[in-house]
Amino acid sequence: MTGTRVLVALALRRSRWFHLAWILGLAVLAPATAAAYETIVGGLAGAGALDVMAANPTMRAMLGPPYDLTTPGGFTVWRVGTFLATLAGLMAVLGVVRVTRADEEEGRTELLRSGVVDRSAPLTAAVVVGLAAVAVLGMLVTAGMVGVGAPPAGSLAFGSGTALTGAVFVGVGAVTAQLTASARAARGLGLAVLAAAYLLRAVADAATDGSTAQLLRWASPVEWMALARPYADERWGVLLLPLLLTAALVAGAFALEARRDHGSGVYAVRPGPARAARGLRSPIALAWRLHRPGVAGWLVGLSVFALGMGSLTGSFGRMIADLPQFEMVLRRMGGGAEQLVDAFYVAMLGLVAILVAVLVVQVWQRLAVEERRGHAELVLSTAVPRTRLALAHLLVAVAVGVAAAALFGALLGLPYALETGSGDVVARTTWASLVLTPGALLVLGLAVALHGWAPRLGWLVWVVVGWSLFMVWVGAVLGLPEWLTRLSPWEPLPALPVEEMAWTPIAMVLLVALGLSGAGLVGYRRRDLGVG
Repeated sequence: MTGTRVLVALALRRSRWFHLAWILGLAVLAPATAAAYETIVGGLAGAGALDVMAANPTMRAMLGPPYDLTTPGGFTVWRVGTFLATLAGLMAVLGVVRVTRADEEEGRTELLRSGVVDRSAPLTAAVVVGLAAVAVLGMLVTAGMVGVGAPPAGSLAFGSGTALTGAVFVGVGAVTAQLTASARAARGLGLAVLAAAYLLRAVADAATDGSTAQLLRWASPVEWMALARPYADERWGVLLLPLLLTAALVAGAFALEARRDHGSGVYAVRPGPARAARGLRSPIALAWRLHRPGVAGWLVGLSVFALGMGSLTGSFGRMIADLPQFEMVLRRMGGGAEQLVDAFYVAMLGLVAILVAVLVVQVWQRLAVEERRGHAELVLSTAVPRTRLALAHLLVAVAVGVAAAALFGALLGLPYALETGSGDVVARTTWASLVLTPGALLVLGLAVALHGWAPRLGWLVWVVVGWSLFMVWVGAVLGLPEWLTRLSPWEPLPALPVEEMAWTPIAMVLLVALGLSGAGLVGYRRRDLGVG
């Protein structure tokens, strides 16, 4: 195919740091967990406690189906395998969209097609680079697990399953890039598919053994790696499922790409009204209109996740009765809480606090997209001051973050409140979620400061988010040094209801966030548009 080789090299160069950061961050997750197996499990392996844990629907919904928890490899697949496969899918969707629909939206693809290249060469290059990235990730996972002493066959199944899960979402990203007319919509649709697959997996894994609902796990691509049973009599035939689905999705993407016009999606964007509504006569109204579709998708996803996770709290009492030895491990995941339900709430709220940070940073960084497209320059050509335009996007981001945190906290506690007949738990989880919101605002402040003074370094904010996610999900369980696990914007904040309420750290974090945001607005007012 004419021009494909050159475009592959170009795509590799443009996305090398993106993929390198993702691959290195994910590749260390599995071997680090396997190396800390004895620290995490302790004496539970020989006490029959692991069998009880494997039968608990709550733990299966949270972490996936366990097949052999008596070995470091089998335990690692259960503890972080599904999470790793899901993040591989996230990397794949974002990576493919950024070199297909995003480049087309910003005019790069049209410039490339003005040369001697085949019509499908840009999509081919994106798919090749995406598949290469997930393949490298799979090889590193395999090598890392073998390096810590895990059996080679199981390690190969683990790495191959992770890579093939990512490959499926390379296909998903390629398809969504053809269906929609904007990179934002393509990412949103791709991530919605990923979230639906993860939720389907959680529901199926929580179902009673032998029930019809458990058959749903075969419909979730993020479950297929675990169903291949690495380190537990591997079932290699299961890996044909992601392989075949990837081939079908990629073929479908090429078929759709051949049918649509350049610059548009299969589903055309409807033209707007000739005149703007009264509600669009201010920068903040315009900012909200730009963010509204994406925010709605995020809130729906967080609501479903909150209700799904909150519905699992009813089985905690039975789990403690059957498995008192595992109490300490679960409390470690929940910040040392005495009550398992509280530990679960702390763990979930700590995870979602980081997702809220992802949401607010995405909202803020839409301003950078508007600058690149020239839309911000059009707005600023009117009587709108530059600071006012930036402040509009900032205020929308803050409001969305607070609303998302409150909504998730309330819905997380709602199932338990309905079960017990007490509404106090809803108030407690809502307040606990809001108390963690200043951490997300601190990350937002960092994003604003970077955009104001050094927009080319805006990627650093995602390093902070990724590090915090790793510490919340894995760091505490691995028994890492305390000074290392405390390097997070959320660490100074009280983890309710485990810790007592403290206003001083909240005020300090908010002051730092406000200072960073103010400095960023000053920098944005002083620098030229599009200049770092």
